[in-house]
Amino acid sequence: MCVVNVDMGGIDLRDGVLEVQREPNDLDELAVEVSSVLSWLDIDHAFVAGYVAILAGRSRSTEDIAAILEPLSEARAAALADELRDAGFWGSAMPLDELSSMLADGSNIRVAREGEMIPNVELKYATDQFDRESLDNAITACVGDSSLPIGPLELQIAYKLYVNTQKDFEDAAHLYILFGETLSHPELERWVSELEVTEAYDRLQRSWLALRETRA
Repeated sequence: MCVVNVDMGGIDLRDGVLEVQREPNDLDELAVEVSSVLSWLDIDHAFVAGYVAILAGRSRSTEDIAAILEPLSEARAAALADELRDAGFWGSAMPLDELSSMLADGSNIRVAREGEMIPNVELKYATDQFDRESLDNAITACVGDSSLPIGPLELQIAYKLYVNTQKDFEDAAHLYILFGETLSHPELERWVSELEVTEAYDRLQRSWLALRETRA
């Protein structure tokens, strides 16, 4: 169980646990609610992408939260659809009855609170080594008294550089600047090499160094 002092108003990464020292917002509460359903069914999952940066204090808006799931049998996928429905969720773009076939076909399915379109959680199966790494090496994020599995920060940073939009670079920069002293740099550099984003990583490091100089 997570016990975080929400009055501190900070973000800490300690011993592989991300401590979010603020009151949960609507996105956090939605992520916790969906995560609770997945955990109840013993479904391995991890939250990734932009939501990780937002969870860590990045100030930007988003309408969706990306979550990676382990591939499920048809029976387990049907049980997930039933449990989500019972918990007050619906498929905001496609009916929950289509969850099994959509995910099996490699498509994503969006889950939101009944009657709402946004915010939503975009569920997808792990389909490549980067998705599987996020599942296999997820870390714990504590927000309020709840916990969430999130993809390892080193991979999130490298993958954001790989996506290569301004928004994604800024997400990567936020995580790198905030956690630069506590990240595993060998692990980060491994993913930078795997994803072939050395040039973008060099740019990120220059931005970090420039910021440190202005604060000195």
